[in-house]
Amino acid sequence: MKRIFYALVFLLSTSSLFATIRTVSNNPSTIAQFNTIQAAINAANSGDTIYVHGSPNPYGSFTIDKRLAIIGPGWSPDKNLPLTAFVNNSVNITGAAAAGTEIQGLHFQSTISIVTLGVNNIRFVRNRFSSMSLNIFPNVAGTISNYLFEGNYFDNGQVQTNSSYTMENFIFQNNLFIENGCCVFASISGFTNTTNILVDHNLFYGSGSGNRPAFGGNTRFITVSNNVFVRRDAASGLSSSTFNNNITFNTGNDAPWSANGNVDGGGNKAGQDPVMVDQTSVNNGVNNPLLNFTIASGPANDASSDGKDIGLLYDGTGSLNWNNSRASRIPYIFSMNITTPTVAPGGNVSVTVEARRNN
Repeated sequence: MKRIFYALVFLLSTSSLFATIRTVSNNPSTIAQFNTIQAAINAANSGDTIYVHGSPNPYGSFTIDKRLAIIGPGWSPDKNLPLTAFVNNSVNITGAAAAGTEIQGLHFQSTISIVTLGVNNIRFVRNRFSSMSLNIFPNVAGTISNYLFEGNYFDNGQVQTNSSYTMENFIFQNNLFIENGCCVFASISGFTNTTNILVDHNLFYGSGSGNRPAFGGNTRFITVSNNVFVRRDAASGLSSSTFNNNITFNTGNDAPWSANGNVDGGGNKAGQDPVMVDQTSVNNGVNNPLLNFTIASGPANDASSDGKDIGLLYDGTGSLNWNNSRASRIPYIFSMNITTPTVAPGGNVSVTVEARRNN
């Protein structure tokens, strides 16, 4: 079976002519080249891909100092492969050579730090951020640009920076931001000096009175479009920003586009029930990313600026479907069956392999 596994890894590896695929697992029952993420990074060259296996054991801290794709199984992968890649120590991304890095499908519960200027063109896709901060605080003032946050589950997690830096070309798209007063003050904070910051098609919700802020740290000059806010105040901590086609329900200020010099760009709906399928659970602040957040009917239906439902995207094709965000976009072996029950010495073994890939 080990020979079969390595042959399959080789076939997958040859699909990339220039980059090397390296594998990591700290689970003794899983075969991999390295047992720490840092060891794989140290061995890697710029442009390589590192696959991190799900494990019952947490992974330790690591530093990224070159352009890599680091990919785990997702925050809630297939039930046949349920283990996640859980990182419970700090992560640093440092140096201009790390620009272009993608981190996908990991579960973080400790600080991620952008350490130096030049760490641009970064993608965080389909990760879980639990009770922690992703800190963009380089060692000197300057501009940080071209970040994508897509399909992530922020479980009392936040992205924060401050006025020492200019934030340019950031997209927060199709993310779930849940905050119940545990560990962070605001989901997106400190984006004070900004150019082209788009917060689009996300769901912000929480528990309690509805006064927990979605934004903080004097965030301003951003575009907020096609989002749902339930028991999350989008006015507090946000100013001079444009709201398009958002819906609020039971928040501390159901018309954030009328506060703090913000601009009502049209299509916004104040204090209206979005009517998600699992709306009752959302209203109660139930922290479960696998709830059904699709729009059943009502004011959010087909009411976004792009003609889709307001809130999380459930596109029929492509990657922008919240149901697919739980797992990484990589091929994986779903099942493997030996179809020849007995084999004579020197004979051949027939194996049927079923592989799948999430959109």
